[in-house]
Amino acid sequence: MICSNCNKNIVKPLELYNGDWACPSCKTVVGVKSIAVKVNKENDETFKLSELCYLRALKSQKDLSEYERNLAVAIEYCRAAARMGNPKALIRLAFYYEHGYITADVTESFRIAYEYYKLVWSSMPEMEERPADRDYAESCIKLRSAAAKHYLELLKKLPESFRRVGELNYHDEREKIVAKGLTIPDDDGADRVMAESRAMHVLSVLQTCLAKERSPLFGIMRLGRGDYAELCAVRGSSKLNDSKLLTFARKLLIVLFDASSGEFRTIKTADDVDAIEPDSAYYLYFFNGGGEHGISESKCKRIGKTLRKNTGFGEYSGVKRIIDAMSGAAVQTDFVFTEDDVLMHKNSRLESYAHATEDLINKVAKQ
Repeated sequence: MICSNCNKNIVKPLELYNGDWACPSCKTVVGVKSIAVKVNKENDETFKLSELCYLRALKSQKDLSEYERNLAVAIEYCRAAARMGNPKALIRLAFYYEHGYITADVTESFRIAYEYYKLVWSSMPEMEERPADRDYAESCIKLRSAAAKHYLELLKKLPESFRRVGELNYHDEREKIVAKGLTIPDDDGADRVMAESRAMHVLSVLQTCLAKERSPLFGIMRLGRGDYAELCAVRGSSKLNDSKLLTFARKLLIVLFDASSGEFRTIKTADDVDAIEPDSAYYLYFFNGGGEHGISESKCKRIGKTLRKNTGFGEYSGVKRIIDAMSGAAVQTDFVFTEDDVLMHKNSRLESYAHATEDLINKVAKQ
């Protein structure tokens, strides 16, 4: 992928919290629509390696460490093939996001899967050393139809935050696909919107903090009335029978912000968990300073210190500014950030990680 601004070849773009990619050199955002969908020997072989590792992962599910290792390698190969425009890799990567194999919140996962599926069904892939034109056309139509099918299935699981977005109407999108001459199931899809469990979503995001590839650095998620009680009711598998939330709190910094009182409370013990009103609305902030990141632990600490520093607005002023942006957003969402989001705002080697974090907070606060 070539950056349109600095003309450098982007081998590994920065992957941002909102689903965008960015050039690591000049920080120019590279949209998914800029990817040229094509099949060549290099990206086809890379995708085949990805699928091989994915099959190995499925066969090794009884050994969790082996499963995670194979899956991580499969995803990295798939990312590489997708960046080169391989349509099958784009579909598979969308599948990984849609089904939670890759660290992301619900909104980000939906948006990325949506963009990748749409890119494939709306494009006619170029093929090097392609067969006869008829075979080429038929293979392209099958591939694009498969992407369209996944795309429509995705729209049936539209997150609450997207249900007011007019362009994501199932029936309208289906008509566009039919107009392209693609074959899709005869299904109106009108009655299959799936409800989301906020508690299970929060736990799934916290679980990704323990991943060995691209684990989140920090994030903020909403908990509506009753969601906190449901979250605390989920128990871990240990003999202590602790709340799963408390299990994660022993490994991560977890802080709850009370939307009514405006107070922050750090979760450390069972007493902290029980002290929270179960029927109140909260925002859960987590910081994963000890996770698997591409930057050092000391740099992670500087980022965490910036988020929680005490200003005229009180402690955790950086977190509070993001929460304010979330509560006032037209389309509600959660935010899950990796080190790439901070690096996006680090414009020189001399610029501190604290300053880059402040720039990230300013960007999110202005949304």
